[in-house]
Amino acid sequence: MKGAKCKCGFATVTDRRRCPKCGKAMKPAEWPDEGEIVSFAALQVMPEGLKEPYNMVLVSVSKGPKIICWVSKNLRVGDVVTISERDGKYFCSMKEPLDFKVDAGAVKS
Repeated sequence: MKGAKCKCGFATVTDRRRCPKCGKAMKPAEWPDEGEIVSFAALQVMPEGLKEPYNMVLVSVSKGPKIICWVSKNLRVGDVVTISERDGKYFCSMKEPLDFKVDAGAVKS
């Protein structure tokens, strides 16, 4: 994900030129497309334009911004998610763990 970051620590996924927190110039930055859920809200009424039920989560990206994302599943605080952007909205899904097995006999020490 691309965005901007200020020396004061403020980070965003927009291309701001000036920091809204301290007023200094911001520099372009990039972050990984994954983060950890720090808060969530189960919505009772869906916003216009969303076809299936979604919940809203606040995702903290490592050394980057906190992003509000839509998610169609029930996730918990602490879950690691992958973030994607569609039509100006951010969506997230559970990060799939790597699933592989190592044959102990094939590993040389």
